[in-house]
Amino acid sequence: MNRRSSGRLAVAIVALVSAIVAHPFAQPSSTVEQQILKADTDRFTAMVNGDVATLDRLLAVELSYIRTTGRIEDKHAFLYGIKSGKTKYTSIIPSERQVHVMGIVATVIGVAVMRGEEEPGVDMGIRYTSVYVLRDGGWRMVVWQSTRVAPNETVNPRRG
Repeated sequence: MNRRSSGRLAVAIVALVSAIVAHPFAQPSSTVEQQILKADTDRFTAMVNGDVATLDRLLAVELSYIRTTGRIEDKHAFLYGIKSGKTKYTSIIPSERQVHVMGIVATVIGVAVMRGEEEPGVDMGIRYTSVYVLRDGGWRMVVWQSTRVAPNETVNPRRG
């Protein structure tokens, strides 16, 4: 090997190693935020559709789901409610969502209008916090806490 080709090989090796090392950090945070918002939206869609298989994939095994009533459910109880039809959502429209990413953990703080959980046919405005963890190649929700919006506040979801 001559000096010129060994120099090119060294440059190629350095470039390859740099690409491999930098790859996990190369994604802009907006891409990660978009992945989390997609998981949040997909979860809402699955709840409305009664899609237990998708929910099972999107929810962490150690889920703590705290409802507006203060009742807390684990993953099994939450999925059972959806599967049995005891818990039924006819629409969930999120808005004003903010994502905060901290490594493999992220929070979503948002507002949503839900219909069907507690008072069928009545829109209920909520503020919510959800916590996601990056696991098995996807974002899984580990905590949900929701609170009804104060009666004098109006929640106008952005439809889109």
